[in-house]
Amino acid sequence: MALKSEKSFRSFIKGLITEANELTFPESASVDEANFVLNRDGSRYRRLGVDFEELYTLVDSGFSINEIQEGRQSFHVWESPGGDTTKTAGVVRIKNKLWFMDLLKDVPSSNLLNSGNPITIPLLSNEDIQTAVISNKFVLVSKDIPDPIVLTYNSSTDTVTQNSIDLKIRDLYGVDDGLDDDERPSSLSNEHKYNLRNQGWNENIVTTSGTYTDAIEFCANSAAFGNVYPSNSDSWSLGKNTNPSSGNYEKFDPANLARNSQSRYRVPRGSFVIDLFNRGNSRMSESDVTSGLPTDQENGSISTIASYAQRLFYAGIDSSVTDGDNRSPNYSGYIFFSKVVRSEEDLGKCFQEADPTDPGINDIIASDGGTIQIPDITRIVKIIAGQASLLVFCENGVWEVYGDTGGFTATSFQISKISTNGVLNANSIVNVNGNFIYWSKAGIYSLTPDSASGRFRAESVSLKTIQTLYLNIPELAKDHCKGYYDEKENRVRWLYNDLDTYSTTNFINRYNKELIYDLTLQAFYINTFSILDLDSPYIHDYVHIPGYAITSREEAIYVDTDPVEDSSNEQVIVDSTLEVNRNSQFSYLTLKGNKFTVSKYKDTDFKDWKTSDGTGKYFTSYLITGYEYYGDVIKRKQAPYILFYFKKTENGYTQTGSDLTLNNESSCKVQAQWNWADSANSGRWGTEFQAYKLLRNYIPSGPSDPFDYGDGVIVTKNKLRGYGKTLSLYIHSEDGKDMKLLGWATPVTMTSLA
Repeated sequence: MALKSEKSFRSFIKGLITEANELTFPESASVDEANFVLNRDGSRYRRLGVDFEELYTLVDSGFSINEIQEGRQSFHVWESPGGDTTKTAGVVRIKNKLWFMDLLKDVPSSNLLNSGNPITIPLLSNEDIQTAVISNKFVLVSKDIPDPIVLTYNSSTDTVTQNSIDLKIRDLYGVDDGLDDDERPSSLSNEHKYNLRNQGWNENIVTTSGTYTDAIEFCANSAAFGNVYPSNSDSWSLGKNTNPSSGNYEKFDPANLARNSQSRYRVPRGSFVIDLFNRGNSRMSESDVTSGLPTDQENGSISTIASYAQRLFYAGIDSSVTDGDNRSPNYSGYIFFSKVVRSEEDLGKCFQEADPTDPGINDIIASDGGTIQIPDITRIVKIIAGQASLLVFCENGVWEVYGDTGGFTATSFQISKISTNGVLNANSIVNVNGNFIYWSKAGIYSLTPDSASGRFRAESVSLKTIQTLYLNIPELAKDHCKGYYDEKENRVRWLYNDLDTYSTTNFINRYNKELIYDLTLQAFYINTFSILDLDSPYIHDYVHIPGYAITSREEAIYVDTDPVEDSSNEQVIVDSTLEVNRNSQFSYLTLKGNKFTVSKYKDTDFKDWKTSDGTGKYFTSYLITGYEYYGDVIKRKQAPYILFYFKKTENGYTQTGSDLTLNNESSCKVQAQWNWADSANSGRWGTEFQAYKLLRNYIPSGPSDPFDYGDGVIVTKNKLRGYGKTLSLYIHSEDGKDMKLLGWATPVTMTSLA
């Protein structure tokens, strides 16, 4: 007995799915696809061809192709440089040079700041940079450079200048002097002398009968103190004379110290402010100990930075110490934060202002700088400021640093671990309005606040959708992908390269694919970029385009309705600025040879890089629909015909000689694939047919005719040959033609197998 049924496919809202088998595949999803845009109404449109922006400029980098091949390229944003709100600088990094585009101009690549000149960052080579903006200054860090770099823009002279930031900390570590904390030695080593100085035993603090002397030597020469030197548990303030008029010792008496100092624990340290990296040399320059101390040189560099709570936070040091000792810190799990920034000199002050060894004022205050140590961390990959906390992405997990109700301060903050799924690639992490999405070894994860606690929690967004596809992306591609949040479309996008020739020394920032995650639909889809046969342009990063551009125009001045005239009776004309909305909030940093520019989706002939060689290259948009078994996997199905629904795209004519050609024609090629067939050898692939057809003759009135066809939706009925237990459709484009697919429907007849 034959059963009849109908099935409509009105949307493709689930996008690409790889986490279902042939019997459980969900509706409204695709098995495979590329170069279709997934719209929120469930329709599928072809993406436009990617090409250089209008009126573009190819900016010569000055590097050879080989230098670019082995180097790094990236894009960063510097909002309101120098406090100039009429500018947003796009910072283009090519190897060790930085260029500055004015992103608020219609054509960023043709509007370079700093008089079109790059600045060179000494020692910057082939490592990534990370950046932050604070007080209208641009700060960058990299494993290549020993100190953070701060850039300042002068709007009146259109110049960018650079300085290095000397990171300073209080010496809360000291040096290993080989003594127990409460051991009072009979001889004074350079190491122990430094420790005492760093613990407040400084010169010229003692008066004996009006003569200045050294409290350390005073104790060693005092029989009342046993003629020994103070220990690391002796605080000089305990030897202060509370009744100086009773004897010769006006401020300090070693006998008082011997009597009052009963602690066996080390006293506070940090009287000296030292260099964060060059600890040994800095200790000797700050104290009267000029030799005998370990070099204690930190060889790692800051590799990640964030602006949060009016401060700069620094982290990401792969700690490696030269000539250290048992007290040398391992900075791999450290985060350093500056004091509240009020001027450029505050950027490097990662310490409390008050001397912690001072017996009078030694308290940390809320605006101080300081240090956060998270011992469980193996390596910090990236720190990012969220709306109310600092996210710390590490190789072995993700942590959150946050303040109490008053926000983060040096005196009040907490640390919690969010996830054990770590991060290897800082550029994969995308900030989505205070939430985060990132690539980990285990999949693509999102961090969103828990509704009960308000703290972040991690959840996989790929596990039930594209986990197989994600795991099949080569590890090198994952390690060097780049992510971006398109706020206007509410989509997260990642560029990556899965070519066999891809390597760290072969254009590591050159990309051939794009994975898109629509946050509204919670669905994925993919774009692939064409490669020309000769001298092809390539995409290297996203370019953040503000939602508006600032243009200028001339305006006549009126008082009421009367024109204002100058002394020559000429009407007064002034320049005014106007904000113009933009359609898109992202473009691409693109290199052709050793020159760079900006490109975007724009070509309506559906070719990539047409401007580059005058021809470009067609790309194919295709998708394979999921397996439809109409609720019964046992019975055999036949569909005598299939209906397709499209948006009409034709919108006028172009005249060539005496001929009129329709503009923006559509096409849709379709092939049925029965019984899960994955090749033509199965005999279950149907004959390909054209599904988009204009069924009614239309006679244009002339070349200016708008092609008023009368129907906004084109519906076609097509024969569908073949049979099987399941049906899938291979849908693809035709070179140079559009396609806006709304859906499809079939009647089906099901019969029991004999």
